[in-house]
Amino acid sequence: MVRLRYNASQPTAHMRAHGRQLHRVSSRRSPGTPPVASPGRTALTTALAAALLSTGALRAAPIVPEALPNPLIPGFHFPESEATLTGWITEMTRGTTAATTPSAAEKIHLHGWGLWAALTLETAQIYEGQRLRVFETWLTPDDLKEYPGLRSVGALSLLPQRRAPLRKIDQLKEIDDDIVELARAAARTGTPSGARVVGFVKYDPTAAEHIIRQELLNTAALNTLLQGGAQQIPVFPATALVVKPLFQVIKLKDLIDGRYYALKAWPGPPEIPQAVPPAQWPGAVWIDVLEGGDGRGAIDEPAAADGSTRSDSTTYPLSSLIHYRLSAVDAAVLNADKPGTDAGAGDFAILVAMHVSSREIARWTWQTFWWTPTPGDPHPPSSPAIASLRPDQLRGAARNYAMAQTYTMLTPDQPHVRGENVGAAVYAYNPWIEARFSPAELPDSLPGLDPNGQPAGNNHGVQTNCMSCHAQATYNPNRLPTAPRFAGARYVDLADPKFLGTLQVDFLWSIARHAK
Repeated sequence: MVRLRYNASQPTAHMRAHGRQLHRVSSRRSPGTPPVASPGRTALTTALAAALLSTGALRAAPIVPEALPNPLIPGFHFPESEATLTGWITEMTRGTTAATTPSAAEKIHLHGWGLWAALTLETAQIYEGQRLRVFETWLTPDDLKEYPGLRSVGALSLLPQRRAPLRKIDQLKEIDDDIVELARAAARTGTPSGARVVGFVKYDPTAAEHIIRQELLNTAALNTLLQGGAQQIPVFPATALVVKPLFQVIKLKDLIDGRYYALKAWPGPPEIPQAVPPAQWPGAVWIDVLEGGDGRGAIDEPAAADGSTRSDSTTYPLSSLIHYRLSAVDAAVLNADKPGTDAGAGDFAILVAMHVSSREIARWTWQTFWWTPTPGDPHPPSSPAIASLRPDQLRGAARNYAMAQTYTMLTPDQPHVRGENVGAAVYAYNPWIEARFSPAELPDSLPGLDPNGQPAGNNHGVQTNCMSCHAQATYNPNRLPTAPRFAGARYVDLADPKFLGTLQVDFLWSIARHAK
């Protein structure tokens, strides 16, 4: 197995020039309901995308997937040893002194910020005049499936590649279509869907290498494991990183006064747990694509669609978010995948959220990030305490994101097997992704306690954490009705009989979803 690691004595690894380029893909929906595309228009858009994909429009210098660089943050190491991380988790959840618990939590928060700082660093690779960040050089499932017989990540550098297109993000499809129907039923009863983000899953070079070597996106290989009696896929190396960046698109033709765009602002979780998609968030901020604005935390609430309520204090420059501009190809592919988007060349893709996980511990580390106008004082599930630990090395737009983490399902932490659903739940969700979930979309939830130790249903999106849900991830080709599904914050026994007849996919729903 090839493992690409950074060398702490060579912090400029992320600045090395490479040959291969990745078209970064993105999309975002602007306020309001997108127009419904007619069948003729959809067919035309699809044909245009196909034509662009088959011509030289996508030819570019190859992009080399970059290993996670060293961000030079004192106290941050990657990969951190599992023993060290487990020790922090134990101290944080079972500490016996007033000093032990917060000290361990601070170490975990710093680790999350270190991962974020490293993967958002700019590289020396440039596409269409725009410098690529480290995570943008990584590989999507489609990249790894495009070439049958691929034997290594390095071989991709010699093969023609196109930009990884942004896709509709449907978390529920990562389980099965039955859950999708449950969600649709909830929507028919009045549960709003809200504005949708678009994005993709990306694997760092070591995670991608493992997938290639073990053929984890090949259903024949997975079936062979399952039929041979395997209970899980070969586990990923400690260096493996998986991210899910999510974007919205600012369309030039929808700008107010040719420059302003209203972006919904997360208000924090509701007092009574319920589904709260972005469409229900009462306030917004104004993004100025011409880099104006004096926003320092103010929100326009309610924001008038015509921009009449906008002020300098509720306006933020585009450069305060991680973003890029769509090419004609990006727009065409996005429009084909998501009819009605009507994106065009020159539109802006802004990063609103990202899930980040590392395989440094057996149950992976989980952190999630979202843009906020108040990065020093973010709403839950983040906190001012977490924000205060942002290192000085985290600079620019990446510093304007809030973080939530889960390194354990409950407090105190439970063992991997034969534990109990006892203790306060850990809530660590992304407002742009999970906050929209209702109980119908989290059918394997269990009641328990909230983070304050009070009784809770733990079956809404604002009562979830990544670890509890991803622990349920399985490849289930026989569609066993007993197989685990999405769940709120709860304990998951990794030896639960519900896993029988399925193949556990090392916490990655993306393996089960994208295998062909």
